[in-house]
Amino acid sequence: MASRKPVNRPSVKHPSHKHPLHIFKAQEEDEIICSGCELELTGEAFKCTKSDCDYFLHKSCFDLPRELNHKSHPNHPLTLLHSPPYESNAYGCDACGQYGSSFIYHCSKCQYDVHVGCAFLPEILEREDHEHKLTLVFNSPCKGREGMVFMCDVCKETVSENLWVYHCKVCDYGTHVHSCAVYENHEAKRGGGGEEEAVLEALRMESLRNARMELANMRISNKINNSVIHFGDEPRYHWVRK
Repeated sequence: MASRKPVNRPSVKHPSHKHPLHIFKAQEEDEIICSGCELELTGEAFKCTKSDCDYFLHKSCFDLPRELNHKSHPNHPLTLLHSPPYESNAYGCDACGQYGSSFIYHCSKCQYDVHVGCAFLPEILEREDHEHKLTLVFNSPCKGREGMVFMCDVCKETVSENLWVYHCKVCDYGTHVHSCAVYENHEAKRGGGGEEEAVLEALRMESLRNARMELANMRISNKINNSVIHFGDEPRYHWVRK
């Protein structure tokens, strides 16, 4: 009896991982976390060719530029690192204030760190419950104003003066950049009951996932509004066949 030939599936090398990766279609019910942005994996992606290795990447994380000139940090470029450069193997994002332990945009001169999802947040946001568009600003509108603190108009919590916010200058209305930015009121964000932390994390993941989709759309149209991308002359990845 004739035996079937093994499928010759192309694989690709990525500098973040020692094993080759191959194309993978992730389903929402798989509940897989991307090893790059640390968010839920759905849609076209890459997975490790080794069956016992749980390394996965969104296609958008696979294609991230190695260097960004970002408006939030105009004096130095930000470099993509595949792991934090600190002994703790973790970092605090200077955009949203949350911790991360995988891919990071980093300035070695200033120790300035940004989640890869935060780096591509849209500059303009529209909310159904506010008449004006909100603009992404890279520190609190109250920064430098003695005795004043900025309060998120959704969750009513204070925002550190160095964190990014979405802000309406006309009304002095603003929100945190993630969960508060996409939900209309305090109760929706809180979710009620004793599951507040899980709800907030889910909302943060949803907001970052939206940012990643925004990045993908901008790539398609060849417009990245809040960054200038620099690519080197040498190829980053190469295809191999098994």
